[in-house]
Amino acid sequence: MINLLATLRFNIKAFGLAKGLRLPVFIYGSIRIKHIGSIHIHCPIRHRLIVIGTNHDTVAAPYTVFDNTGTIEVHGKVYINYGTAFVNKGLIVFRGNNLFGNQCDVDIHHQLDIGHDSFFGYKCQVVDSDHHYVADVNTHRVFPNGAPIKIGNFNWIGGNSFIKKGTVTPDYLIVASPCSMLSKDYSSLPPYTVVAGCPARPVKQGIRRIYNFREELKINSFFQQHPEAEYFQYAEDADLDEICKL
Repeated sequence: MINLLATLRFNIKAFGLAKGLRLPVFIYGSIRIKHIGSIHIHCPIRHRLIVIGTNHDTVAAPYTVFDNTGTIEVHGKVYINYGTAFVNKGLIVFRGNNLFGNQCDVDIHHQLDIGHDSFFGYKCQVVDSDHHYVADVNTHRVFPNGAPIKIGNFNWIGGNSFIKKGTVTPDYLIVASPCSMLSKDYSSLPPYTVVAGCPARPVKQGIRRIYNFREELKINSFFQQHPEAEYFQYAEDADLDEICKL
């Protein structure tokens, strides 16, 4: 249920009294707010623009952590689900309609840019720094321990995936779960690619997630009525953009 006291305190402290009372941020459940930091909203302010602490999965956690000493830019709806440890010391840009599932670990020291309509499944880790340095014993060289992360539009990052420093993804990427690890620039991959593994590599192309809830209900109903069916077939002239969109 909504944590009304935390919601009021967060909004007024983050946005001042006038904007804060419009309640752009809703907080649910138990939460530890260490720092609110700087939050810039670049879209019309409305109730529940940013939702923290909702519990959509069957994954339990003692509380959510929010610790922002950097800057957050919000261009649209954001969900940070229950049990997530959300720590930002750099810049995080939400392009809109973004979600972190339950118990994600977000630890940003440099920059994280998330394209619109991109989601992270439960227990994902998104970390743009190694938090330490290593020396090459042959050359005596030490390289930077962090690099920005850029996530494309319409990405689905499956549960228990690890997104490391320097990761860049194209639009319409699916990261298979569990335990895929991304740590490089994948932007040359075509849309509708599925990557998997540690380190992640392309395993399939031409695959797109269906976000449309009504279509999912239709497909579920079909398989319940036809348990022997191997697949559900759309017509060749079906509009997949309409079928798959949120």
